[in-house]
Amino acid sequence: MSDSSDSSGQGPEERKRVVFFVDDEDDVRGVWSELLRKYGYRVLEAGTAAEALWFLESFTAHIDVLLMDVNLPDGWGASVAPSLKELHPEMAVVYTTGYAATDPILSGALSDARFVIQKPSSTQEVLRIIGEALEAGPAT
Repeated sequence: MSDSSDSSGQGPEERKRVVFFVDDEDDVRGVWSELLRKYGYRVLEAGTAAEALWFLESFTAHIDVLLMDVNLPDGWGASVAPSLKELHPEMAVVYTTGYAATDPILSGALSDARFVIQKPSSTQEVLRIIGEALEAGPAT
C-alpha cells in the first residue's frame, strides 16, 4: 500500500485505520478485505467467533473497527461482539448480515445496533458506514 492520502481521510503521516473483519464466508471476507485494503485500511481477519476471541486475547495493538458478521457457525455476532469489545474497548462495532431484512428475530437482535451493513452492499455503502462508525467512535 502506498503512503499517499486516501478516502479514509488519512494523510501520509497518519497510521492506517485497522479493521478486524469476522465473517465465516471466505469469499465475502476476501472481497471485502481487499476492498478495504484498496482504500487504505489495514485489515485483520477471522472466520469464526472462537478464532476472533483467540486472536484478540493476544493482539495488543489498536483496532479501530470490528466488522462483525451476525450469523457465524459458532455464535451470533451480536452476542459475541460485546466479549470482543471488552478485550478492545477502542473498537467501533459494525455488523454485517445477509439476513436481517427478512428475518424478524435477527432484525430484532440488531435493533440497538447503530451500524449495520446489509449483504450484498455497494463499495460506497460499505465505506460510508465504516466511516460513520469511525467518526462516532468506540461507543457504537
